[in-house]
Amino acid sequence: MATAAPNYQGKVVLITGGTRGIGLATARAFAAHGAHLIVTHAWGSADEDEVRTHLCGLGASSCLVAQADISREEDTADLMAEIAGKFSGVDCFISNASVSLVVNDFEDYSERGFLKSMRGSAWPAFAYMQAIKERFGRHPRYVIQMSSDGPDRFTPGYDFVAAGKAAAETMVRYLAYRLRGEGVRINTLRSRAIKTESFDSTFGSEFHDFLGSFVPERWFIKPEEVGNAAFALCSGLCDHISGQTIMIDRGSTFFDGISYLYERRDELGL
Repeated sequence: MATAAPNYQGKVVLITGGTRGIGLATARAFAAHGAHLIVTHAWGSADEDEVRTHLCGLGASSCLVAQADISREEDTADLMAEIAGKFSGVDCFISNASVSLVVNDFEDYSERGFLKSMRGSAWPAFAYMQAIKERFGRHPRYVIQMSSDGPDRFTPGYDFVAAGKAAAETMVRYLAYRLRGEGVRINTLRSRAIKTESFDSTFGSEFHDFLGSFVPERWFIKPEEVGNAAFALCSGLCDHISGQTIMIDRGSTFFDGISYLYERRDELGL
C-alpha cells in the first residue's frame, strides 16, 4: 500500500542553533514540507532576515528567527513567550545547539569548566522540554537530540564535549521511558565529522584538511544527511523508534581505523 508523503503544514518546529551548519540543514528539510519554523541563534551569529527569507523560500509556512542563548534561563523564558504569541504549542523540537569548553591538556580540567560544559551541552534539551511543557501544557510529539561519536572515540580537545554528549544520550533513553505514556518520540542522532563553522572553531581550520590526507571526501558526512534523518524520525513513518541513538555515517564507523589506512597505503603513499 502506498504511503502519503509526510506533510508538516500547520506543524510547529523549534530548532536550537538552526541558522547554520547541521541546524540550518535540518531547518531546510522541515521547510521543504511546509513547517512553521522557529530557529534560534547565539547573539550576533546570524543575519535573521537572510535566514528567514531563505527558509520561507524553500517552503516554510512561516519562520521566526530568534536570538536565544541555550544556557540562559531568561532567554528560554523569553523565547517561549514569543512562541506562545504566535502558536499554541511546539510539535517537534530539535536540540542542536550546545556550548562546551575545549580542553587542550589536563591542566584545563576544572570543576567549574566541567559543570559549565555539562550545563551547555547535556542539559539544554531537557530544560527546553520542561519550558515547553510548562508554557503549553504538552510536550512536543517528536524530539531529537543532536550528538556525535565523541563519547566512543578520542577526538582532540573533546573531553568535556564528549562527556556532555554521553550524558545527553543517556537522558534521552530515560526520557523515552518516562514519557512513553504521552506518545513522545525522542531519539539521538549521531554523526561523523562534518565540515561546519562549529567544526573549525572546535578543532581548528587545518584539522579538516589533515583528515583529508588520509580519508576520501566521501568519508565526511554532509549536514543535509543529518537533517534529512532528523526529518524522517519526526515524519510519522518512524513512530516505532524511540529512545535510540542512531549513527549517521554511511557505515564508515565499522571500517574506519588503522586497517583501513593500511589497505589504502599505496594510494596514500604510506
